[in-house]
Amino acid sequence: MSNSETPPKVFISYSHDSSEHAARVLKLSDVLCAWGFDCHIDQYELAPANWHTWMQSRIKEADFVLVVCTEIYCRRFEGRETKPTGVGWEGGIITTELYQRQQDKAAKFIPVVFSAEDHEHIPALLQPTHRHQINIETLDDQNPRVNQSSENLYRHLAGMPRAVKPPIGRIVELPPVNRREVFEKEKIKTPSPIIQPPTPKIVEPPKPKLIHQNFTENLGNGVKLEMIAIPGGSFQMGSDEYDNEKPIHRVTLSPFHIGKFQVTQAQWEAVMKNNPSRFNGDTLPIETVSWNEAVEFCKKLSKKTGKVYRLPTEAEWEYACRAGSTGKYCFGDDESKLKDYAWFGEDWQKGSTHPVGEKLPNDWGLHDMHGNVWEWCEDWYGSYSPESTTDPSGPSTGSNRVIRGGGWVNNAVNCRSAFRLYDTPVHRGGNLGFRLVRIDR
Repeated sequence: MSNSETPPKVFISYSHDSSEHAARVLKLSDVLCAWGFDCHIDQYELAPANWHTWMQSRIKEADFVLVVCTEIYCRRFEGRETKPTGVGWEGGIITTELYQRQQDKAAKFIPVVFSAEDHEHIPALLQPTHRHQINIETLDDQNPRVNQSSENLYRHLAGMPRAVKPPIGRIVELPPVNRREVFEKEKIKTPSPIIQPPTPKIVEPPKPKLIHQNFTENLGNGVKLEMIAIPGGSFQMGSDEYDNEKPIHRVTLSPFHIGKFQVTQAQWEAVMKNNPSRFNGDTLPIETVSWNEAVEFCKKLSKKTGKVYRLPTEAEWEYACRAGSTGKYCFGDDESKLKDYAWFGEDWQKGSTHPVGEKLPNDWGLHDMHGNVWEWCEDWYGSYSPESTTDPSGPSTGSNRVIRGGGWVNNAVNCRSAFRLYDTPVHRGGNLGFRLVRIDR
């Protein structure tokens, strides 16, 4: 980073744990400014006008966002503590940025901890990201190389690698070697074959059989809504891969019907008489709709048909997605097969959503449970309980709603059956849609 270049913009996201913690964050910001970075924290502003807008613009304009992680910050970021709401708001903005920018997310959002104990308090979404542990007492505003931790942070922000790759040399051709001459004086012994024990056969638990029938709802003007009958049963919900997917716990569900496809724009228009989508097409999934708008659609559809429609609970969504599978995806653990079942990993600027039903369905006949658009769920976002439950509906209160399934711009990890994110109920993301559930009880 030369002096003539525009200094990188750095925003620090943190929680007001205490006055001592705020002082540590202020020192970190002051040192970064002394090192040549354009650093921003709310302590530099005197009651910013329209604080939420100020915060959102600072995060979006920043080249880097340092996320100072503590136990309190993690609880507020993940929606497990709703007051005060500052970190919850920042967490929603950061979450949206994360699933809209897959290629460079690790370069922008950088977890920072002030002690070794705080590593376990890095939010689940940022766990795979490179982090820095900073000894705030030893920071030197004149010398970023005072120790390796401060030097590593400086190099990360300034884009200065610790080692430079040397020029690639020319490959030279070596003459052939007569292997018989090399080994003819040695007595070559043929090793005894290693007898491998037989690989135990993994037996998947039997998949429950359907006990009720699929049906099709006529929405008028040739628009159909296909609903798939899902049997009641039990499954192990969650995974051990990320903290917010733990603990794995047993869930029992009553039978229900769920949409064969994500709600399409034609279906939305038949009920709501408008179309807010960024990408237009009758068979494309509806998107750019908030959780509140999706719930309003369910209410109007219920009134129109005389049946009870709603969003799926998070447990119903994962149970339907897995379709009896215990692997990472509805088809197992082989990530190379995901392209046959999901639209994912595309460029946000160049790609778009895709017509529903073009990829393979899971074993219960449901399409696009992985990828295409994220799907709103009924539940408030919160931590799992280890207890076995029946027909759970999530926390009774919260500030964010659950979204599931991944989208066309996301990577394979985001499309796993157990992967969970959240967003505020009023957010209208260009990668957010939903599918329906009808309750028979």
